Amino acid sequence: MNYKTIKQWAYIVHDKDDTRPHYHIYLHFDTGVDTALVAKWFDVPENFINKVKGRQSDMLKYLTHSNASQKFKHQYDASEVIANFDFEKTIEESQIVGNFDQYSYAQQLAYVNSLDVSEKTRMFTQLEKLWKIKCQSDCLKTERNIQVIFVTGKSGTGKTFFAKRLMEKLGYDYCVSSSSNDPFQDYLGQKGIILDDLRDSSFELNDLLKILDNYTNSSVRSRFTNKVFNGEIIIITSSVPIKYWYSWLKGYDEGRDSLIQLYRRINTCVVVSETFIEIFEDGLTSTGSYKGKPKFVKNEVIEIKNGEKEKRKISDLYEKLDYNDDDLPF
Repeated sequence: MNYKTIKQWAYIVHDKDDTRPHYHIYLHFDTGVDTALVAKWFDVPENFINKVKGRQSDMLKYLTHSNASQKFKHQYDASEVIANFDFEKTIEESQIVGNFDQYSYAQQLAYVNSLDVSEKTRMFTQLEKLWKIKCQSDCLKTERNIQVIFVTGKSGTGKTFFAKRLMEKLGYDYCVSSSSNDPFQDYLGQKGIILDDLRDSSFELNDLLKILDNYTNSSVRSRFTNKVFNGEIIIITSSVPIKYWYSWLKGYDEGRDSLIQLYRRINTCVVVSETFIEIFEDGLTSTGSYKGKPKFVKNEVIEIKNGEKEKRKISDLYEKLDYNDDDLPF
């Protein structure tokens, strides 16, 4: 506690091993510190001090014998560790990298970015390699389970707001497509994606069918690198109702069959108006019409917009300045 160069510290007494009771002390410095100096601080021989060469998380696990190589040693409880940081949370977060079942690539990337500079680059390289392996292995899967929701309505009625709220209530991390020219450009493995303000011109129909297909997990063309959608839900928002998409194909038998496949892939349709939202949970018919009776919910967007504070006009900021017409350059 007397040395400001020590950023983090943690220690535990090992009194249940086959040796005499002893301490393990972990120190994390802001800058490089010589082992001889640390030995002097604690008045111990220098060979008692070791610089950590592996991951920080492995060192922390060593305090409780929770590494795989220590499974036959006494397992100390994390509550026995005394530290100036959240020891258990740090251990938990260290399990994030490579755990794609619970964390998306975006979430893992955010965690890696929170690490110290000395560890960040190495962990990012590891994460990137694991992510590539994940994407390639996912392409080998013959089945997946994704939900497709199509949201339509006039501009300004709150289609994107509805999609975001739905993702949040479902507990998904998600991204919003930034461009109709490259909708998957910003996708980083989130569980959900909102293809915002999409048009049928954004994808060839066959490519869109592959993206929405539960029996095919193929890569999606993107500007810089092809992406694989690893998520569980796709929400498409568009001011053009789905029955008008690819309308030029309706005159061809092959085109009609492809459109029917498109309609089958959409699980839920949502129609947003200024006052209420219609939700058709039975999907679409073979002609692109809504199935069943809708459920109605109130549209919250208008209330939120009406509740916003009135923005002050720029001209009001200069109301105390007295200009004559002759002073104006126009």
